Amino acid sequence: MPSFLGVKMTKKQFVIRLSGLEVGKHLYEFKVDDTFFESFDDSVIAHANLKVEVILLKHNSITTLTFVIDGTLQSVCDRCTAPFDIEIHATEEMHLRYGNPDEPHPDNVLVLPNGENELDISAPLHEFITLAIPARKVPCEEDSTFVCDNETLNKLNHISISEAPKKVDSPWEKLKNINFNDN
Repeated sequence: MPSFLGVKMTKKQFVIRLSGLEVGKHLYEFKVDDTFFESFDDSVIAHANLKVEVILLKHNSITTLTFVIDGTLQSVCDRCTAPFDIEIHATEEMHLRYGNPDEPHPDNVLVLPNGENELDISAPLHEFITLAIPARKVPCEEDSTFVCDNETLNKLNHISISEAPKKVDSPWEKLKNINFNDN
């Protein structure tokens, strides 16, 4: 998990105020939709309707944040590029402590500089949602009601057949015929 401190963007609704929090459990709820992802230049997500609960458990020396993410987002089929909705259900955990962010620390620990009063969770939240997307998205294999776009599949199949690589004469092919044993 990369460091989230390098994020330049701050969205007020995704900032948790840390100063004044008592030791114990605190619950925060967020709605994540299209506008959230528009603020990220590198986002692969354009359309979403997600509910996020952040359970913050504050101790004296460390704070644990548990992200519970539920909802849907739009993606495209890897096979035919037809759009469809993916249900997302994910739970991620992150630990927060104060200290020197430049010192080595475990991947799941975010180190805030001493005196920092707010935590912008937008970057880790974006990463957790992105990681919750399945690596392979072929809905026709899982949902019998989803039908792949046959027109697109036919075009892709035609392109792959008509543009099949032809055998290319390699310059190394002639060297294979050289015989070094001229006895």
